[in-house]
Amino acid sequence: MRLVRTRATYLVYASLGFYGWFIYGFGPVVPLIRDEQGTSRAVAGLHSTALAAGALVAGALYPVLARRIGRSNTLYGTVLGLGLGIVLLVSVPSAPAVTIAATLCCGIVGSTLVNVAPPALLDVHGAETSGAALVEGNAIATGTGLIAPLAVGLALDHGYGWRPALLVASVLAAVILVVGRSTGARLPSPPLHSDDGRRTEVVNAALPGRYWIAWGVTLCCIAAEFATTLWASDVLRDRTGASAALATAAVTAVVGGMCAGRIVGALLAARLPGFVVLLPALGVALAGTAVFWGVTAAGWAIVGLAVLGLGLGPLFPLSVDLALRASGGQSDRAAGYSSYAAGLAIGGGPFILGALADVVGPHAAFLVVPALFAAAALGVLGVRRSTKSTLLPA
Repeated sequence: MRLVRTRATYLVYASLGFYGWFIYGFGPVVPLIRDEQGTSRAVAGLHSTALAAGALVAGALYPVLARRIGRSNTLYGTVLGLGLGIVLLVSVPSAPAVTIAATLCCGIVGSTLVNVAPPALLDVHGAETSGAALVEGNAIATGTGLIAPLAVGLALDHGYGWRPALLVASVLAAVILVVGRSTGARLPSPPLHSDDGRRTEVVNAALPGRYWIAWGVTLCCIAAEFATTLWASDVLRDRTGASAALATAAVTAVVGGMCAGRIVGALLAARLPGFVVLLPALGVALAGTAVFWGVTAAGWAIVGLAVLGLGLGPLFPLSVDLALRASGGQSDRAAGYSSYAAGLAIGGGPFILGALADVVGPHAAFLVVPALFAAAALGVLGVRRSTKSTLLPA
């Protein structure tokens, strides 16, 4: 198996990189918005809640758009919409209700953009290498995600504030639209009817049970990722006595590990079935969690976080690809429902861990993360057992 990239592939990659700049750059901006508005952390946290709510809305919106206007128009429209949404976010008055509403708009459009990628890459590359392409695209998104916070910090150091750094994403959106349209890059959309007039996809058919198992795997993987990135610094401070500055900076080890994990995962997924890569990745993530959770020295804990990120990297794209291939040919509906998993995981995973931390402390509460990895591994095995070899080649 060899991954052959097309103009459609690069269009999806560029769009994911654009989204990665926004989503990873927006994280460090939220505390800055809180400082401007003088609000509590709970109110500032509603910006993240708005992103999660946007993912839920996008789950219902994407299948309709893909069916009515096609994947290409949906992708170009969401790139344009998110670019304009970012301009809106940096331009509106800095009042909580206004910035939260603008974030919700960005969350809806951005999550819809992300939903286009898995079914489009599945049709472009087939079941053999779609997982590799999706992991590679997410590696690009994570790579730009590493640069975006640095750009925010650089803009702050030069006295420009956070807004110019976030606006870079809108410039990227303009480049994608111009280059994509000028080169004629298009995404395949499955026809609604075959030559004899029958529908090729029964839009309202029930998705197979194996899809819902894979959907649960996706939910566990996303919840573990966001719980780790949001709460690892708190656990590090509680367990090792690290300073707030060191603990916050240590989260970069997770993101860097995820970027490396997606690069390695893409190489492996081009040669092996996705589920074969998923299980070792879950094992690496569990090993990194064990190191991070078990040591008391900050240096070793950061090493554990890097290993944890290495395992985390390919989990989201490969779990989504697994779900789409288990959907019985209903890839656009499956991608939309996967957005529900993202919304629930982003909103629920960090909240559950935080609520437990208030009761038993952050160190003990972090055991939720390896429990999610274990549940995901069981789900992968369950999908494999219930899926025919024609869908998941051995």
